[in-house]
Amino acid sequence: VLHGMCIFCERAQNQLAGGLTPSQKREVEQCEVLRDRRVRATILTGFLGAGKTTFLNFVLKSIGHGKRLAVVQNEFGSIPIDDQLTQVEQSATEVLVMPNGCLCCRVRGDLVEALRRLAEKHLGSTELSEDTEANLDGLLIECSGLSEVLPVAQTFFADPFVQASYQLDGVVCVCDAANFEALEADEAEAAAGPAVGRLLREQLSISDVCLLNKCDLVSSVQRDRIGSRVRAVNPAIKVVPCRHGKVNLSQVLKLNSFCLDAALSLDAHFLGEERGADAGHGHGHGHGHGHGHGGSGQQRAHAHAGFGSLGLEVDEAIDLDALQDWLRSVVEQHGNSLVRIKGVLKVKGSAARVIVQGVGGHIEINEEVSDTM
Repeated sequence: VLHGMCIFCERAQNQLAGGLTPSQKREVEQCEVLRDRRVRATILTGFLGAGKTTFLNFVLKSIGHGKRLAVVQNEFGSIPIDDQLTQVEQSATEVLVMPNGCLCCRVRGDLVEALRRLAEKHLGSTELSEDTEANLDGLLIECSGLSEVLPVAQTFFADPFVQASYQLDGVVCVCDAANFEALEADEAEAAAGPAVGRLLREQLSISDVCLLNKCDLVSSVQRDRIGSRVRAVNPAIKVVPCRHGKVNLSQVLKLNSFCLDAALSLDAHFLGEERGADAGHGHGHGHGHGHGHGGSGQQRAHAHAGFGSLGLEVDEAIDLDALQDWLRSVVEQHGNSLVRIKGVLKVKGSAARVIVQGVGGHIEINEEVSDTM
């Protein structure tokens, strides 16, 4: 950085199509001029059913009217549902949905293109200049519950245009206090298998904040024990207990807390050349370097390699009693292998939508309530 200016301040972005070296990327992050211009981005991660969309709704309602936000939602399943559960003012919030794969692999290239389109649309220019005004107030990316986080964070440094347009402000990991210990247990005891425990630890290792959700379902002793375990995984993380995803947003947003050096300590290739989506790891997962878990570079299956999803779409209204009977039979037959159920339905005899939410064998079916907060 020369005289407080970086390469983006002095050269048009279209001249940087060839990319930057890792050292240039680090220099760019030191530029105060660029830092003031870029749109702040927050990555929202956490395992299936932890409450990410609930927290996202709280954020969108709490920030207030008049703010122009962009939300990117990624779902593992082929039928997008989270966007229908997201309560937004369409005039102020733009929602992009990326189903059928995880951001860390299958749809990662789509994320880069989506971020470029957002920047071109809202920043008003493909070239940063002194009079460029960012009329986008923030970006929130909700990852699939099965997505690794490090490759998603890497996206903000892999493409020159994206790095020039967005500042990765922080990573927030939402954890389900009621199920955390069972999911993160030792490999022999892990409820959903050892890959899920590894995924949870990966999500926490790169996160700046752990939003310990559903604390109303655990004792204070268990809550404190989980907090200690989370800090054992990542000593630098801030643990924020909450209920229903409601928290003081000053504790989780606009913290300027993402640490590039910490990311590099987890993955020495974080700023390196892209190795391609299918480089030596089968099904597009792993990115060929183990994401810093022990630094061995050994190949391992992505957590979602052992998961499948089934999406059902019905045009007509559903009989609610029949639905409840069917779901009861599904839990009885597949409860041990059932991780997550969610749905938005139209039922006979009601104008309101019905929301189906299930974690493990516990399923709730409720009419949608209009929140006037």
